[in-house]
Amino acid sequence: MKCVGMQYMEAVRRLKASGFQPKRSLYLSFVPDEEIGGHDGLEKLAQSDVFKNMNVDIVLDEGLASPNENYRLFYGERMPWWLVIKATGAPGHGAKLYDNSAIENLFKSIESIRRFRASQFDLVKAGLKGEGEVISVNMAFLKAGTPSPTGFVMNLQPSEAEAGFDIRIPPTVNAEFLEKRIAEEWAPASRNMSFEGIMESVEKGEVTWRLLGLVLM
Repeated sequence: MKCVGMQYMEAVRRLKASGFQPKRSLYLSFVPDEEIGGHDGLEKLAQSDVFKNMNVDIVLDEGLASPNENYRLFYGERMPWWLVIKATGAPGHGAKLYDNSAIENLFKSIESIRRFRASQFDLVKAGLKGEGEVISVNMAFLKAGTPSPTGFVMNLQPSEAEAGFDIRIPPTVNAEFLEKRIAEEWAPASRNMSFEGIMESVEKGEVTWRLLGLVLM
């Protein structure tokens, strides 16, 4: 969000140059760890005496850069769910075909998630919904295989496989709907799947962090 940060500073510079005097003090805060939880940045700032002494009345977050002279206000934001899906299965020789191997089960989940992602993206492409009104799902990592000195053992089917996803949920979506889909379709216990992750939720006006440790074996 460097562009928005620069716009904020330029706006303040121009206001000061014009002699503008606000009725209240204006503060700009820049914190380093928004994408990894904010515990060492904004959280510590909010708990500090410095923040309390600011006597903040209204807060504007980063928002989005505007392509014109209009300043757009957003009253809601998608919350992130960082989901890790894990599949297990019996290891086997690379030349054999097995049912319910870890890789096979994980691929089934990835394909199901891909179809869901496509259905959400189609709504945006068709102009039926804005990007902030749909559930976005993007794979962040894929981990499997047995390491070897030269890379990976190529003739061994691994007993475990994992995939991580960055999911963003609009405030208009019922979170239970997605939790149910994850448990029943994306990581069902019937395929030796489990899942865990961190999701950010807003309850009674407070931001809370909740660990999803649902190991379904």
